[in-house]
Amino acid sequence: MFEQANWIWKSGERRPINAHILFRKTFTYEEVVCNQAILSISADTKFRLWVNGTELGEGPIRSTADHWYYDEFEMTHLLLTGTNVIAAQVWHYGHSNYQYIENEAGLIAELSLYGSNGTQVIGTDETWLCCRHEGHEVDVVKRNVNLGWMEIYDANALSEQWVLPVYNDRSWVQSEVVAPYGGAPWGELHPRVIEPLSRQMVRPKQILALSEIIPIRQVISVQMRDNLYPDSRDANAKIFSGFLAVRLVVEAETHGRITFAHSKWNGVQGRFKIDDRWYAHQDAIQLAAGDHLFLMEICGVHNDLFCHMEFDFDRELRFAHPKDVEQDAAFVTMGPFETIESYADGFQPVYGGVEKSTGLNHEHPLLLEIGACSTLEAFEAYHEMWKDVHPRHVLVNQMIYSLMMRKRVVKHYPITNRLERMLHDHLLPTELPHTVEGGDLEIVLDFGKIYVGTIELEVDAPQGTVIDVYGFENRVNGVNAYTSGCNNAFRYICREGRQVFKSFTRMGFRYVIVAVRQADTQIRIHQIQLHQSSYPATDKALFRCSDPLLNDIWEISRHTSHMCMEDMFVDCPTYEQVFWVGDCRVSALVNYQLFGSYELVRHCLEMVPRSRSQSPLLLALFPTDWQAAIPMWTFSWIIACKEYVDYSDDRSFFEAIYPEIRLTLEAYRGFLNGDGLFDTSSWNMLDWAPIDIPSVGVVTAQQAQLAQCHRIAAEMAESLGLQGEAEDLLQRAEQLKRAIDEHLWNEEAQVYLDGIHRNGKPSTTTSLQTHVLLYLADCIGERQAAIIEPQLLNPPKEWVQIGTPFFSFYLFEVWKRFGELDRTLAQIKTDWGQMIRYGATTTWESFQVFPRSHAHAWSAAPAYVLGNQLLGIAKVEDGYRKIRIVPPVTELLWAEGSVPTAYGRIDVSWSKEAGKHVMHAAVPLEIQIEAVQDQFADWDIQIHRIG
Repeated sequence: MFEQANWIWKSGERRPINAHILFRKTFTYEEVVCNQAILSISADTKFRLWVNGTELGEGPIRSTADHWYYDEFEMTHLLLTGTNVIAAQVWHYGHSNYQYIENEAGLIAELSLYGSNGTQVIGTDETWLCCRHEGHEVDVVKRNVNLGWMEIYDANALSEQWVLPVYNDRSWVQSEVVAPYGGAPWGELHPRVIEPLSRQMVRPKQILALSEIIPIRQVISVQMRDNLYPDSRDANAKIFSGFLAVRLVVEAETHGRITFAHSKWNGVQGRFKIDDRWYAHQDAIQLAAGDHLFLMEICGVHNDLFCHMEFDFDRELRFAHPKDVEQDAAFVTMGPFETIESYADGFQPVYGGVEKSTGLNHEHPLLLEIGACSTLEAFEAYHEMWKDVHPRHVLVNQMIYSLMMRKRVVKHYPITNRLERMLHDHLLPTELPHTVEGGDLEIVLDFGKIYVGTIELEVDAPQGTVIDVYGFENRVNGVNAYTSGCNNAFRYICREGRQVFKSFTRMGFRYVIVAVRQADTQIRIHQIQLHQSSYPATDKALFRCSDPLLNDIWEISRHTSHMCMEDMFVDCPTYEQVFWVGDCRVSALVNYQLFGSYELVRHCLEMVPRSRSQSPLLLALFPTDWQAAIPMWTFSWIIACKEYVDYSDDRSFFEAIYPEIRLTLEAYRGFLNGDGLFDTSSWNMLDWAPIDIPSVGVVTAQQAQLAQCHRIAAEMAESLGLQGEAEDLLQRAEQLKRAIDEHLWNEEAQVYLDGIHRNGKPSTTTSLQTHVLLYLADCIGERQAAIIEPQLLNPPKEWVQIGTPFFSFYLFEVWKRFGELDRTLAQIKTDWGQMIRYGATTTWESFQVFPRSHAHAWSAAPAYVLGNQLLGIAKVEDGYRKIRIVPPVTELLWAEGSVPTAYGRIDVSWSKEAGKHVMHAAVPLEIQIEAVQDQFADWDIQIHRIG
């Protein structure tokens, strides 16, 4: 593979930022019959591929430099006799985000044509032509640090015909070979190990509103990375202090506010002064005519180095250089005065949202001295410390999130049948009305559920028409709930006439706002549709029962899980699209019950230890270089590795993953203190709840899970014939467990401590979370069990209660062991029923009504619980190789559904209606069935064998 292919790129910069490069290779194929044509291809970062004008797909899946993937496409059906063309668009990010680690740019491809006269091979080399796609704006804002760059596309820059054989590419240049196959930095490529994403077209279900609006006048986004961290391309948090300054030029007295688009998490912000007065976000401001000093203090933890400022005044302000108004540059930075580098090594402090501390000196002498300036003249004394922000890094009105949220409504239009034409697949378009004040026309569309994919527009518009498209998840009482922390949008600039545009941006949303800027001419919209894409899934597992509310909860859990299955399990389709290691365990268990996509689970689990070069604790999310380690997430990975084999019966996995688990546990044992307790500085998270667990010190639940993981590793070692290692691991597990009773049991209060701070101070809270995890890890002492176990069913009110749907999963696992199915169902109906009450089509990130994320996979546990506990099929051996028929003990009258297994689907139904206990099960022949236990003698159990 790739024997005749090289990595190629456009001559010039090897690590370009936000670059879209186009490649073409024309070739002649004279064979009348081609038996097979296979194209193997990869790129850094993302490619979209066409053959003779037909789009074939995108790739690669998430990769790391030491484990980069390629895709294969069958293209026999697309070959033409004569001239053919392979066309590829490569988007190189140039910055890390939470899905990619910054690397060099490149494309590699090899086409193998198998015909009657032998094999013809065409590989990437200098004969492939390339050019920069000038239609994609380079200097843009980000959607957020998680997702990366926002897309701004100008359709006037390049003909869409470039993907066709007949296109005239004489102005294009030859590519440059930048590395041979197998060379740095990608090494040997790996074939894609998971299925391609499935696709379906989804149209909006309803037009909710059409309005003329006037957006906020000025949203200024200042990119400060090149000033403050000029050599930095990573996604890690930046902890520093400094200033951002500019001269405000006010033509006449004006009133207004200066606000910030995002929290500090996704943008630089701080208190600011205008002349001699300090202001904060949302403060009312009155400015006299003249020139004013604007000085913003920066002192904190920022995960992105854009500052998005919303200037909402009754007249437009001008910005000029603090010293020389004739300069092209307006904004200047100062600093960093102090910096802290963040590393997830288990030793260094974890600053920011975890400790609620920056670690910085907020009384730094330069902050105080320069912050005392109250005039431009006084500030000019420090001009030698200034660094001009390049004008191309000052972006005006690109923050679409702000334009959508901060606006004045001029007129609402009634929704008529003629306006709804865009919802239908027919020839007549929606014709937008003329505006009253020459403002923007804004259409709000409802797609019915939260989906994820790429949006396609078909419009008829004048050249230069600007269309902004923005997606969000929820509306509250008819009011849009905007995506705080996510600029979930793209911008399209029209060419003349009727045109189709398919975005490169993967977006999650239920609702979409389409804003036609300055819509003073006739605009026709033919259609807006979503290329919905997610991991292939069918209705393999169905579920219904006698409680309609549980059926609705199962359905929103299923849909959530599906929308969070991409090339990896991701947390949510809208805000992040990130593979979080701890979330993956819940997603995998739900997947076993719904879809049986075992290969996706294995792919995710094998990705986790590739972060070892960044942290001995392993990163909590990957691939990224954001330094965040959550020990519970790593322990969840080890537990999930065992569960993968439990459900898939893939015994080869232990051999592949055990060495990685062994290395991980060795690293974790390096943090044991003199008392044998796991003592670390890390993001020690169990649940979003007010638990007093130290970010530096001992966390009782983590100690228990570390013991549990040693037992799991011992089981793996034994299965691999490593008896000595197994015995050692079991001995270490027992030592870890013994240390809990010796040091973490509060004899006076008769509870376990949540933890011990490094200074020796015990935690001030007692949490249900700690005791749940202790129980599941089998780390509650025999004497203590009699005290604690009853409280797991009825926790005292003074204990910290469950904070998220994520942690409810763990509580339900405890109740399952107690045989408390109806208790679990009642809790699900209470907590998830509230989501149904408020119209949810997906499961929320938290129990808070109207949370941030309305589609979060870690909350989809009901799909696992209902299928796993309510259908009456118990797994006895790995992969359901042997099962037990166990009609559930519940007040429900009936249930039916399916259980995917490695040996085929099991279909089940049972009923207690009319006083009869009847159960039917259709079971594949390869699955053994234990004899029905005597306790179910009053059930009429009928088994049908398949195969």
